[in-house]
Amino acid sequence: MNIGFINPPSEFLTDQRVFMSLGILRIATQVKEYIQVHDYNKYGTNYKVNFLDLSNQHNYNNLISNFINNNNLDVICLTSTTPHISIVYKFCKYIKKNFNIKIILGGPHVTLMYSSQKQGTPYIQNICNKHFKNLYKYVDSIVIGDGEIALFDALKFKENLINAEENKNLFIGENYDKYAIADRKFLDIESYHYYIDGKKATNIISQIGCPYKCSFCSGRDSKSFNHIKKRSIENIMQEIEMLHKTYGFEGFMFYDDEINLNKEYFEKFLNTLILYQKENNVEFALRGFTRANLLTDEQAKLMYKAGFRWLLIGFESGSNKILENMNKGCTVEDNTKSFNIARNNNLKVKALMSVGHPGESQETIRESIEWIKKVKPDETDITIISVYPGSHYFDKSIKFNDNTLMFENIKTKSKLYIKNIDFLKDANFYKSKSNEYVSYVYTDFLTSEQLVENRLKFEQEIKNLK
Repeated sequence: MNIGFINPPSEFLTDQRVFMSLGILRIATQVKEYIQVHDYNKYGTNYKVNFLDLSNQHNYNNLISNFINNNNLDVICLTSTTPHISIVYKFCKYIKKNFNIKIILGGPHVTLMYSSQKQGTPYIQNICNKHFKNLYKYVDSIVIGDGEIALFDALKFKENLINAEENKNLFIGENYDKYAIADRKFLDIESYHYYIDGKKATNIISQIGCPYKCSFCSGRDSKSFNHIKKRSIENIMQEIEMLHKTYGFEGFMFYDDEINLNKEYFEKFLNTLILYQKENNVEFALRGFTRANLLTDEQAKLMYKAGFRWLLIGFESGSNKILENMNKGCTVEDNTKSFNIARNNNLKVKALMSVGHPGESQETIRESIEWIKKVKPDETDITIISVYPGSHYFDKSIKFNDNTLMFENIKTKSKLYIKNIDFLKDANFYKSKSNEYVSYVYTDFLTSEQLVENRLKFEQEIKNLK
C-alpha cells in the first residue's frame, strides 16, 4: 500500500509559504513511523508514505496526476479547513474520475460540519446532510476529529465515517506528546520564509483547544476544539531544540488558540524557555496568540524575558455592546488593561479586530476606531466576520429566506443575517487581501456593501496611527 498525503493550496493568502500546515504533517509522520516500527516491508509488501505540498503551486491536476502515477498510490489523504474545501472538493472530483484510488478526507472542515450536523438547528442540520451527501460522491472515507490514530481505521476498514470524537480509542486527548512533533522533512523547508524581528522563524503548537464560547468561533461544541490538549513542557522543548539545532530556527510563532490559558503551566513553560536560552547561549524571538483577560503583569514580564516580542490579541471590537453580542467574555476595559500590561512590559501588540457581528452599526464601528486610536497598537488587522460551520453563528441560525440564515443572540436580541453559502462552490467568503473583501453577512443597521466600505474606512483611518 502506497499512501499519499496532499497539503492543499491556500489561494486566499498573499503568501502561501509562511507557516507550515502541521496537522496533516503530524498524521503523515504517524503513518511513516508506524510502518518503520513494524517493518512491514520485510514481509514483501512495499509500504511507503508520500507527500505533495501544493502551497504556492499551479497546474494542480498535472501535479496530482504525476504524484499518483510516479508513486503508484493506492490511497490519497486530504485535509481541509473551510476556506480550503471548495478546491479540495475539486481535487476529489478529479482524482475519483481519473484514478481507481481510495480517497480519505479529514481536517477541521468536516469535523466542524459534523458538529453542526449534530448540534445545529433543524435547518442547519439539513444543510449539513446535503453537504456530506455531496462529499460522499467522491470521498470514500471521512475522518472526524483527531486523525493521528483514526486514519489507520480509515485505511483498514471500508466505513465511510471514522469518528475520533466518539471513540475514546481514537481521541488523542491527554496523550498529545506521542503525536505532537511533525516531520518537517516532508516539506521543502527552505522554501518557507518567516522572520520575527529579523530571526529565521517557524510555527509551533504547544496546546490545542479553547474552552471559551465566542459565538463567531468554530468548534465551541466540538470535542476536538473545546477540549484542551496540552503537551508536556519537555515535549515542547524537544521540538524547539530539534528545530533550532537541525534547521537553525531562532524564532517561533506559537499557533495555540491562546497560549496563556493555564497560568501555572504557562509560567513554568516560560521559565523553562528562559533557562534553555541561557544554557545554550541563544536568544529566541517569539510571538503568540494571547487571551486578553488572562494576561497578568507577571506573565508579561516572563514573556519578555523568555523572548516574546509580539502578542496577537483578539480584541475584536471596541464596543461593549458588540463584545456582549458575540459572547466574547471580555469587556473593552479588560482589553484596555491587557494592552497596557503588554505595553508596560515592552511587548508589541497586534490587535485583531473584526466587524459584522450581530447589532453592528456605524456607531459601534466608530467605537472600535476610537478605541484603537486610544490604545495605539503596533499593528492592527481588521476583518469582516466569516461564518464557519461549528460556530454558534452558524449552528444556531434559522432560515430567514431562501438565500439567508438569521442568528439571534438570545439575551440581547441582536441579529446577524448570513448569506447561505455552498462551501463546496464558494471560495471568496474568506479573504486576507485588503482590496478583495466580500461580506457574506449584514445586520439590521449595515448592509453587506456598507460593511465592506466601513472595514476599508476603518483600515484607512488608522493606517498611519502613531
